[in-house]
Amino acid sequence: MKNSFLLFWLLAWVPANTCNDNMQLKEITFYLNASDTAEKSKYMANNFRSFFMSKERSGKNKSQALQSFQNWDGPMHPDIKIINYTFHDSIWTVTFNEQNDFTKPIGFPGWKGTTTFVFNAAGLIQETVYVPDSTNISYKPFLQPALNWLQQNMPTELIEVYQNGKLIQTETAAIKWRILLQKWQSQKK
Repeated sequence: MKNSFLLFWLLAWVPANTCNDNMQLKEITFYLNASDTAEKSKYMANNFRSFFMSKERSGKNKSQALQSFQNWDGPMHPDIKIINYTFHDSIWTVTFNEQNDFTKPIGFPGWKGTTTFVFNAAGLIQETVYVPDSTNISYKPFLQPALNWLQQNMPTELIEVYQNGKLIQTETAAIKWRILLQKWQSQKK
């Protein structure tokens, strides 16, 4: 009788928890690939905190994280593929590769990173800690052919999005980069 109860409990518990785990993984995937703040916000708790590299550094609250996202990542339409993940209870560690509307036209393979997600009791993401992969290569050699063409053909537009060897990361610059890279690609055909 005791063994029957244990078997029944396991048969009921495993599918229920697997379903919840799959739901959280889907939410992580949607969160990572969101292209606007309203969509991304749906998965974030009000007391959300975002950290870069470690929790020892100051993190961003929900409003700050969404504003930062809107300055570059959102307008560039993230295309994030999960490579691997582990989870225990409400804590997920996800390894992924990120591409977007900037990386794809220049042929850059993307940035790898690992993010730890902590879910609250309501099933919302309460905390993230992002750590870039130490083996990530620079995008600059991939961008150089486009820079050369833009410098020669659209120097005024280029200076609006790229100065002193650095990307200007604003929503306006992100949108302009998409247009400039489309023009650069169309001339290659």
